[in-house]
Amino acid sequence: PRGDNPAEVSDEPVARPDRVQRFGAYAAATGPDGRILLTRIAPGYPGAGLWHLPGGGTDHGETPEQALARELIEETSQQGRVTGLLGVSHRYDPGALGPEGVPIDWHVIRVLFRVLVDVPTEPVVTEDAGGSTVEAAWFTPEEVGTMRLTELARGAVDRLAAEAAS
Repeated sequence: PRGDNPAEVSDEPVARPDRVQRFGAYAAATGPDGRILLTRIAPGYPGAGLWHLPGGGTDHGETPEQALARELIEETSQQGRVTGLLGVSHRYDPGALGPEGVPIDWHVIRVLFRVLVDVPTEPVVTEDAGGSTVEAAWFTPEEVGTMRLTELARGAVDRLAAEAAS
């Protein structure tokens, strides 16, 4: 047990929620040349190793657009502008493994925005990304076709391909 000294460290495990629900904002982001911006999920997080869309959970008091702008900077060092709303979806995974391999009953509500990065640069993951993103990069639509993507990223890539074809 912890004493009155705040510097004292407890031997008791840190309490973790066994159910997690979050609201996230994600970007189907492209540059003027049609390349697609993706991020890779870090080891120890649900979907580790898969390529995903830039974005993530909203902080308390943030709008989805504010969260998306922050996440784009943290995960890719890109500045983009929202050009439309592609949809709202959810993912429920009662058997997900969270950070540190701890099982969690995971539910996320996701808003997907169409984003244009007018002046693409070399993507860089900053320390503010919190560890869930290990890499970010631009890919041609042909390259993306053979990559291991999350279901959200695959759906967004398919929508971008349909958009380009029309």
